[in-house]
Amino acid sequence: MDETIPKHSLAIRMGYWSSIVILVSGVGLIGGIFASSVLLPTTLTTEWSGIEPFADAYRANGGIITSLSFLPALVSCPAYVIQVGCIHHVEMSSSRKWAKFGLGFAVMFAALAGLNYAVQLSIVRTQILGGQTEGLDWLVFQNPGSLMLVIDFVGWFFLGLAFLSVVPLFSGNRLNRSIRYLLSTIAVLGVVLLVGLVTGNSAVGLVFLTTMSALLACTDILILVFFRRLLRAQVASNAPSPRCMVVGDSDDASAPMSRFRCGATR
Repeated sequence: MDETIPKHSLAIRMGYWSSIVILVSGVGLIGGIFASSVLLPTTLTTEWSGIEPFADAYRANGGIITSLSFLPALVSCPAYVIQVGCIHHVEMSSSRKWAKFGLGFAVMFAALAGLNYAVQLSIVRTQILGGQTEGLDWLVFQNPGSLMLVIDFVGWFFLGLAFLSVVPLFSGNRLNRSIRYLLSTIAVLGVVLLVGLVTGNSAVGLVFLTTMSALLACTDILILVFFRRLLRAQVASNAPSPRCMVVGDSDDASAPMSRFRCGATR
């Protein structure tokens, strides 16, 4: 049965631009992770040898490499909340109620992961560069026994739950199905990440976190296309508040959103 779905211009545009921010931030995060693994002697894949060797290497590059990876990650935290919120707002299907949980999980991710990134950029960076490393082990993310590592991994687990909550909203055409499968995979990786944390295997957690980051970048490209098609459909309708109707399971890539038929509100 056809279902009329209101599409709001602000939500579509915010979803589109938040997806761009997440994509750019994701590329920076992945690049920073690999650069830090090469330039810093102690990572989550090796045994922690103490704060001093880590601090010496940190000072050698001025902490720039590490900061470059945490800064885009911090920027992406509120962007994920906006993105999930916009997906919840533009979808009016019967599964929309589940997206409310997704928004809450996204906020929890932003709070936990954002706290870690802020601590790394402020306290850890300034203390190490200032030569005050006593008692800093618990705050350094690269330390497998760090409190901030636990907080960050739990945050990413909640992001997986957030995406799992919006999975039912993506059905129908090929684009939606691709987003659905990727979001489901990310949710599974989030669970594995938490299991690795509980079992004390931080190396496995880092591998899955890196894989999860790469999949997030791929997923965000598709979500960007999703919002772009809605945006183009709305512009084509020449109405500030077009209404879209579910018309079937077409995979026509030329359609602005193959699942929807949009037109001006009368």
